[in-house]
Amino acid sequence: MALLINSCNHLASYILESSDRFFYDLGVSIAKHPWKTILYCWIFVALSVVGLVRFRQEKNPLNLWVPPDSNFHSDTLWLMENFKTAIRPQTVLVTAENVLTPNVLRQVAELSQKIKKVQTSNGMVKWDDVCFKAPMLELSFAERSKIDPNDDNITNFFDEFDPSVDLNIHLYCAILDNMKLGCIEWNIVDIWKYDPEKISELTNEDIIDDINSVAISPVSGHPMNYSSLLGGVKRNSTGHIISAESLVALWMVNVNFEDVDMNVAGNDAGTADWASESSLKWEKAFLNTMEKLSKNVTDDVKVFYEASRSFGDVSGATMFQDIDKLAIGITLMVIYVQLVLSNYNWIEFRAILGGFGLLCVGMAFISACGICSLIGISYGPVHTSLPFLLMGLGIDDMFVMMASWNQLDQLDKVDLNICIGKMLRHAGPSITLTTFTDVLAFIIGASTILPCLQSFCFYAAVGVFLTFVFAVTFFTACFTLDQKRIKNDYNAFIFCYKHPDYKYPAWSQRNYSSSIFEAVYSKFILTRPGKVLVILITLITFGVSLQSAMELEQRFDPYWFIPANTYLHAYLKERNEYFPQMGYEGIVFFGKLNYSHEFMNIHNMALKLKERTDIVNNVDTWTVPFIEYAKALNADFKPYNMSDEIWSEYIGKFLYSPRGARYQRNFRFETDLLCGLPAPPTTVAGFEFRFNIFKGPEETLPAKQAVENIVRNNSITTGDRFATVWAKIFGSWVTDEVIEVEVIRNLMLALACVMFCTVILVTNLQMCVWIFVCVLLTMINVCGYMQRWGLTIDLVACIGLELAIGLCVDYATHIGHTFLTNTTGNRKSRAIATVSYVGSAVFYGGGSTLLALSMLSQSEAYVFQSFFKIFFLVVVFGLFHGVVFLPVVLSIIGPPPYQYLRMPQSNEAQKEMDNEGSDAFEGVPTIELKENFA
Repeated sequence: MALLINSCNHLASYILESSDRFFYDLGVSIAKHPWKTILYCWIFVALSVVGLVRFRQEKNPLNLWVPPDSNFHSDTLWLMENFKTAIRPQTVLVTAENVLTPNVLRQVAELSQKIKKVQTSNGMVKWDDVCFKAPMLELSFAERSKIDPNDDNITNFFDEFDPSVDLNIHLYCAILDNMKLGCIEWNIVDIWKYDPEKISELTNEDIIDDINSVAISPVSGHPMNYSSLLGGVKRNSTGHIISAESLVALWMVNVNFEDVDMNVAGNDAGTADWASESSLKWEKAFLNTMEKLSKNVTDDVKVFYEASRSFGDVSGATMFQDIDKLAIGITLMVIYVQLVLSNYNWIEFRAILGGFGLLCVGMAFISACGICSLIGISYGPVHTSLPFLLMGLGIDDMFVMMASWNQLDQLDKVDLNICIGKMLRHAGPSITLTTFTDVLAFIIGASTILPCLQSFCFYAAVGVFLTFVFAVTFFTACFTLDQKRIKNDYNAFIFCYKHPDYKYPAWSQRNYSSSIFEAVYSKFILTRPGKVLVILITLITFGVSLQSAMELEQRFDPYWFIPANTYLHAYLKERNEYFPQMGYEGIVFFGKLNYSHEFMNIHNMALKLKERTDIVNNVDTWTVPFIEYAKALNADFKPYNMSDEIWSEYIGKFLYSPRGARYQRNFRFETDLLCGLPAPPTTVAGFEFRFNIFKGPEETLPAKQAVENIVRNNSITTGDRFATVWAKIFGSWVTDEVIEVEVIRNLMLALACVMFCTVILVTNLQMCVWIFVCVLLTMINVCGYMQRWGLTIDLVACIGLELAIGLCVDYATHIGHTFLTNTTGNRKSRAIATVSYVGSAVFYGGGSTLLALSMLSQSEAYVFQSFFKIFFLVVVFGLFHGVVFLPVVLSIIGPPPYQYLRMPQSNEAQKEMDNEGSDAFEGVPTIELKENFA
């Protein structure tokens, strides 16, 4: 055992001594050739920029937020490849004390007419160019569109007269061929053919009578359930509608997936939907028109609206709308950094050095983008937060280096090259430890199944490493030049002006921060009562946080991205109030099956889904009307015993019948479907439904799984046996399924990285344990107070916590490493010397991060609010555990300092030391070299 301990000590001494030599050599070399170092750094950046020729910004939400091995990912690709088209609804919602009055409906009809005239500013895209079209069955039977008010089933109406059944098929198809295709619109004023004058002549009683009796659209001839377009409905004792407080109208835009280019349709936030360029342009014109029309209604009527592009537009703009606030925060941080780095006199004020320090971050970010682009890693929306992480880490490194510099004494008596070497000799190992801990944590974090987070972790790992490289090279070179300016008494602002015989004010030469830290810790925190109080606060905070962390919910709503002052938020608020049944749309799809054989399996599946009223509503299946239609064609029709010929004949007729035409959008065939001919082999079929509105993942995920089980547990045995359920909202729900596991997994792996790196680089097991404890306590506190602050576990929190690990590691590590290099005195005096030496640098680093993000507290954007809250908690608890709790622990049971083995040296450092003698390490009071050739 003694041999093992001795071997470990030798290994630790070798690692630390080698590290010291390397950074001393590097510092001396940079100090001798600062301009050459700066040039080499800029050449590296220039070469890295070449990689931006392969820069690709990912805008497809499927490739950003959805695990690539999920069913939703593969189902979406299958759907776009096989179904090829989709419908994008544009919605207008009208509210009034009673919308079923001539005044309100007349205004709705006028508004509808104006919407149909919407076109792009250049007139190139009109409503008729983008709308979803279907045959308008304006036959004589449309005049008989009223049914028995007590009969909710329109089947009886078609039993009386169905031209597709009662007329000769060739005559019927000839009539259809002469009919024009019309744009599909779901609108209650369709009952009166959108005629404002006709509506003005109606009485309230006429409107109520029509609402309760019309079930066939007089415009399209298609069956319509107009009551589903009403909200806040009041009924009489017989169940008839007598008034309504709102109505909704929808205009259907057609999308051909083959025309979709996400580089055009997507946005920088990665929240846009799939759409063609023409449909996006028309929807933009629709929104501009609705903004004006919504203000030109009577006082008793209110109009709200939404386009399919609205969520992508608003969420994308929201994510970047507060960049000005962030710019203010960064400006404040630049000023702050310069104030911290400077002594307040005409020479030692470092007006430019702070800017060059932040330039290191910019160089690292640009180089990381170039390198990652070169190897094919795409850039995503969350990558915008990377510069703030790099600023937090880079500025922290600068402060530690300045803290090392400020501890050097008698600078005028020692060669500047040697002083720079001694500065890096101590600061280098400390910032190396924090850097490689962060890099390894991000590399392991890149194993996540979330594509955007995976890409971000690669960018972060490269960016953090390059920030470290530029800090120890570029910043050191700039610092050397600035120090030469100071040594030659040149003005801090007018560089060409030299102060003759300048006398530095005595007050500007004092290190006030070190004095304050030493006084606070020696007289308060590291006294016996102070230690007891700190430990009690730590334990109490840990207990409260642990309880809250256990209650932290996994919940995410995409509409959190919508600020309260937007038109979309106002629309969603009214929709949820008046149309709670308008949950998320879902579709059950089937592939290439033998539909004549599988029809009853599909029918039974639809019926089972319809029975689950606890999770779904409005199951719009074509199987029920198809059976009724087939029986109208042949009274002896048996749905469970169809031949392929019967299926092709009947489904072909059904999809051109008044009751079945609207289901054409649910089918795809090998060739075009033609009226009067049997249907070609079916390649895709489906039916639609709506999920109920749920409170959160505790309801959404079981509902999703229940529907999937109904579809999965089928008896389909023919064809490709493909059957699946798809909904656009599944993109968020799939993430909900994995995000909690991903957060826990990433945090555990990051903590393991902390332990691994500190064991390798700190080479002191006891200190490694205490650093790990500080990071663990910080993350538990952060998670606990996230819950108390109203945050949940979601994708934003996952990214924020990934960044948090990188920040909070630094605080404890700098303190722990410096304590180990402090060899003078007992544990308490070493702890006081540690916080006096590096405590202010760590504290200033945390303060700079808070200052940069402080303006985000005023943002209305959910992402910025969440980031501010998480980073605020990380900085507060990270500083407490690293700068307060850890010194208290180390003053009680801290490990002994490093014991170095003096290794033979033949490099530049040895030559410099031989020339300078013992002066080479004079002024580094935290390290004592001991010759030990045991």
